[in-house]
Amino acid sequence: MNCPRCKNERKVKNGFIKDIQRYKCKECGYNYTVEKRSNEHSLSTKKFALQLYLEGLGFRSIGRLLKVSNVSVLNWIRAFGNDVKSLQSESCTIEIVEVDEMHSYISQKKNYCWIWIAVNRLDKKFVNFVIGDRSNKTAKKFWKSINHHEMGTIASDYWKPYESIIPKEKHIQSKAETFTVEGYNSLFRHFLARMRRKSKCYSKCVKMLELSMLLLMHSRNGTLSILN
Repeated sequence: MNCPRCKNERKVKNGFIKDIQRYKCKECGYNYTVEKRSNEHSLSTKKFALQLYLEGLGFRSIGRLLKVSNVSVLNWIRAFGNDVKSLQSESCTIEIVEVDEMHSYISQKKNYCWIWIAVNRLDKKFVNFVIGDRSNKTAKKFWKSINHHEMGTIASDYWKPYESIIPKEKHIQSKAETFTVEGYNSLFRHFLARMRRKSKCYSKCVKMLELSMLLLMHSRNGTLSILN
């Protein structure tokens, strides 16, 4: 970067201001700073880290490949997750919705949590999800996140809370009718390191699990604009 005052390129380093390198122009003596921090990574590097994360690598693996701190990778993924919108879109007509739940854990294996997932069978897209336990309370929260859509048929397994939230005239209970959502559940086990069984990667907080699920669902739906 040339001197902002005289445009001369001859300069010497002259300390740091708020962790940003400062320079002194050798021609006019003007002090100025660089445009970005010396350790700041480009957006393309951060996007590549996100792509690797959504291909199943953990933070430490990505850090080793990109030669950056795993904490930096965590912060980038968290920022991307906070920037994307929720899946609760405007009301639309969906002919067949399949619902199911899958388990994970937070911090340690005795702290179970359940992820309730709804999938549009014909369009092969995620409708929405909720993280909680397997109670009626979480079931009602899950139903509230999807019932603004005009749904024709809703297929589930025989877990009892579904009977309390889904209208009988629309409800089909059969393991044979949830093949799409069960297949999609395997995507999380494959493409998110924190969701794998017998893995050293795990979620330390519900919020990061939620952001990870949201990013992968947007990616599979083709609505993750940062990667488009």
